[in-house]
Amino acid sequence: MKILIAAGLVLASPVATLLASAPVSAREAARPDDIYQLSMVTNPEVAADGRRILFTRAAFDRGQDRRTAELWLAHVNEAGNVIDKRLLVGRDAGPRGASFSPDGARIAYVAQHLGKPQIHVMALSEGIGRPLTTGALSPGTPAWSPDGTRLAFVGRVEAAPVSIPGLPEKPNGAETAPDARIISDLFWRADGTGERKPGATHLFLVDAATGAITQLTTGEKDRVGQDGGMRWTPDGRSIIAPFTADPINGPREIDLYLYDAAGAKKAPVQLTSRAGSEFQPQISPDGRTIAFLGSEASANFYDMPELWTMPLVAGATPRKLSASLDRPVTSHSWREDGGAILALYHDQGVTRVGEIDAATGAARVVVPVVGGTRLYLPSAGGDFSAANGTIAYTSAFTDRPAGLGISRGAAETGAIDFNAAWAETRLPSRIEEVTAASRADGRRVQGWVAYPPGFDPKKRYPLILDIHGGPNTDYGPFYSITHSLYAAAGYIVLFTNPRGSIGYGKAFANLITNAYPGKDHDDLMTMVDTVAARPYVDGRNLFIGGGSGGGVLTLWAIGKEPEKFRAAAALRPVVDWTDQVTTSDGTAFFMKHWMGATPWEKPDVYFSLSPFSLVGQVKTPTLLITGESDFRTPISQTEQYFGALKLRGVDTTMIRLPGAGHGMGRPSQWLQSVLAPVAFFNERKVK
Repeated sequence: MKILIAAGLVLASPVATLLASAPVSAREAARPDDIYQLSMVTNPEVAADGRRILFTRAAFDRGQDRRTAELWLAHVNEAGNVIDKRLLVGRDAGPRGASFSPDGARIAYVAQHLGKPQIHVMALSEGIGRPLTTGALSPGTPAWSPDGTRLAFVGRVEAAPVSIPGLPEKPNGAETAPDARIISDLFWRADGTGERKPGATHLFLVDAATGAITQLTTGEKDRVGQDGGMRWTPDGRSIIAPFTADPINGPREIDLYLYDAAGAKKAPVQLTSRAGSEFQPQISPDGRTIAFLGSEASANFYDMPELWTMPLVAGATPRKLSASLDRPVTSHSWREDGGAILALYHDQGVTRVGEIDAATGAARVVVPVVGGTRLYLPSAGGDFSAANGTIAYTSAFTDRPAGLGISRGAAETGAIDFNAAWAETRLPSRIEEVTAASRADGRRVQGWVAYPPGFDPKKRYPLILDIHGGPNTDYGPFYSITHSLYAAAGYIVLFTNPRGSIGYGKAFANLITNAYPGKDHDDLMTMVDTVAARPYVDGRNLFIGGGSGGGVLTLWAIGKEPEKFRAAAALRPVVDWTDQVTTSDGTAFFMKHWMGATPWEKPDVYFSLSPFSLVGQVKTPTLLITGESDFRTPISQTEQYFGALKLRGVDTTMIRLPGAGHGMGRPSQWLQSVLAPVAFFNERKVK
């Protein structure tokens, strides 16, 4: 099925039908406050009857300057068309992780209650959600038992605070310093959630009627994974969940365990033991086979998640089902008859839903394009759910955020689009694919160009190269706040997937093994030169920027080619790999899998791959932006680079976002991280 891109709208249909649009003269370019008018659909969940769909509507509250979430329910008819939709849980509660009970009469979700996240259950006939848990466990996403009487969830049991012995008691009413925080856990903090209090993560059950809680695992150490999903066995006697036994020495060594659900606190049974990762378990309809996502252990930079199956027997040999696909799979679900598995996977800048035969591994596309749900940047991704012939997914657009796509059969039959009216008032930024042969080795590199609204090929425009992070992620032809505002400011925006990006096969993603940064820089510069050669690009005004891994490659580029760009903007970059592997929230992962050795074993390698090694060559005016609570690429590295450039007399500005993590914080901070580079570049353009 051909994918058509027309007037900013990506349509998975043989024929592109455009929305009725306002006259061009009545439209205007994107504005910064648009972020508060937009919303996007995430996390669709189809009921077993295939006629009802839960989904989350994410938006941005201007008064409270925060991202919000609402839980909605849509009904579809036999043809797959939406016949009504209604709001179930409002944004003040912040609902997440919603799912239908096995009989479809109730839903469970996590929402705020008395200032803490708690599991709620709502009878759909009543429409009132009631808190089921009220303790201090901060439960994760709950999973219904097959009979609908219990819910399993992961929670953290906090340990008593540790204090320094021998301190005299504090006098009543005295002003004293805060107590010292005594830290002995390598994973003592995580980006986005902050400091992790002492304690352990365990598996719990809660009675869906009474709220009575049973703790299934005990001990002073974690006994179950915090993410990766969990599933009940069909008989309701056990729960399958992933667990990393040694996160320091084996951060990617994730195995599936079978936990007894009778409450007898039996030791879990290890189901998988091969070298590599296994997570997101899904049990076949007949209960005999388990499908899971996982990767094979290797010394490569990237271990690609693929789809596997194995008999539901401890120690059984897994079989890679998606071998012929050679694409990273991000989620999956069994078809009702057990003959195939639906899988969401990345493929050349987009995500698709494919159906993979459970016997042969043969794959076919059933949803050609699934929309990404990042919004800040045009990353591929998104969500899907399927049941009883209905597939619900996040729909893809180039001129607005994702909606809800629904299909029953070969094509989209129904949809919900909360942003259609807004899109009719804005001048879209046309997106066009571009490819080039890398100057490094002739390898094909894919990218896209976003043109300013009202683009005139007879004029000349400045160009921004925006580089994605990861580095094992990807960009695609989707709407984003960042590129929309860059284009509205009069810039052509180039965004590409250099080697290391996913969606082009395992080999392409691992071309940066022991070479990051490396020839990915050549891929990017090839794309810049290709687009800059066009007559409507002002070659005197080339700019570069990116965040996280994109920040790494931005600083690498201005060190390698100090005369090429008029200015650069590096957001939350890695500057020094020694600092990265010892101070970030992913120390063990970065050291073992990205660097392959400790910095005291190979200090020369660490330095040679650090952008800081090139700082003495930089002449390019540079803007640095990082959140002060960024624990993924701590702000100390940004400070290091800022200090070095200042000492060298290079035009440099540092912007610190208070309280912001690696995701760049609150909506207003998103805007600051977009508008600051625009202003910085505008001031340094050749007029």
